[in-house]
Amino acid sequence: MFQGFNDSTIKYFEAIKQENSKSIFTENNIYYLEGVKYPLEQLYYELYDYFGGLDTDLLSSERRCISSAYNDARFCNGKPMKEYFYIRFKLNRASKKNEVGFFFDASLDGYKFGLNIYHMNAGGMEKIRQYMLCNKRNSTKIIKEFNEANLLDVRGEKYVKSCYPNENKVLREWLEHKTLSYIHEESLNQTFYDRKLLNTVLCAFDSVKNVYMMLKEALA
Repeated sequence: MFQGFNDSTIKYFEAIKQENSKSIFTENNIYYLEGVKYPLEQLYYELYDYFGGLDTDLLSSERRCISSAYNDARFCNGKPMKEYFYIRFKLNRASKKNEVGFFFDASLDGYKFGLNIYHMNAGGMEKIRQYMLCNKRNSTKIIKEFNEANLLDVRGEKYVKSCYPNENKVLREWLEHKTLSYIHEESLNQTFYDRKLLNTVLCAFDSVKNVYMMLKEALA
């Protein structure tokens, strides 16, 4: 059962930040196990149960959902160990473009969670716009419900000039984005070390689940 992260989480990442090397990882392996690997696995299983009730297409193995301790050697720039960790439950597409997924990320700088569209391109955003324009009433309802919950912030670059001046204000706010994501960020507060972190994350995921279904259908 997930009970939050702990002092070992901080000790491990402080050690890696001071000296990012495989030898430091080995020396601090107990902190990694107690503070990162085991809590992440517990969180994964709790989220697995949640997403099993939402959409089984999101379910995947631990290896695919949980970050490893190591950076990709091709792009690590002399830093072999990750200085952050994450869990991602996402729809895996053959092209790897426009993959909709839920996430939880954390580092010494803080933690964040929400819904993202990975490797999003202009074609994916255009599909979302066309879907919303063809389903205005339902899309507006979904956006209003999301806004009323007010648990995640809409992120993403917007066009400077209004491109849909004749659409309703609620719909227009999303239509005029070049990219979209739905995120909440916090510093490493007391919630991070408690089981209520899970409840906070699940409430946020509940608030965006209809948005997820809309995006999944739009990008199918």
